[in-house]
Amino acid sequence: MRISKSQRGFSLTELLVTVAILMTGGAVAIMNVSSAVRSSHVETAYQNTLDQLRFARQVAIDKRTVCRVDFTAPGTITVTQAFADGTPVQTETITLPADVQYTIVAGTPTPPARTPDNIGTGRTAIDFDQVKAGGGTTIFFQPDGSALDAFGLANDGVVYVARPGDLATARAITLLGTTGRIRGWRLGPKAGGGLIWE
Repeated sequence: MRISKSQRGFSLTELLVTVAILMTGGAVAIMNVSSAVRSSHVETAYQNTLDQLRFARQVAIDKRTVCRVDFTAPGTITVTQAFADGTPVQTETITLPADVQYTIVAGTPTPPARTPDNIGTGRTAIDFDQVKAGGGTTIFFQPDGSALDAFGLANDGVVYVARPGDLATARAITLLGTTGRIRGWRLGPKAGGGLIWE
């Protein structure tokens, strides 16, 4: 009995080509998903840090108390609320995703280029207490919304968030102590070349 051409099925070559195309497509999809996951980790770390600072400031205002924020390298932020009315001290600790840190990445703009809000040198990842030469890691939000250091001085500062070695993921958050203003920053292209915080 003779097998007609339409009943033969696929040749080995056709099967191998189909499998190769499927594997290539799968590899591309995995790389894209992996990149998206890494990007979301940086964005999550940045937003969590920004949110914790804003939360601590708002608690200090709402509860008429001092709210303490401590940064610990490479990636922990702790908010401590102490109340005068006898309510137990409350502490909340957030840890950044494992592949993201409070860090400075090579290529981050430093003076004489502009740093975020012109605060610090751009060389220290957690850089508060600018009135006393910088390097501080603790903030005390006051009932009026301002932020002080441990000596009672206005606590201007900046914290940098990034995936180590990846300049494209660099973010910064600044604090102006006298008003308690908190602002987030991203790196963008500068006219004429280079990068600038915006």
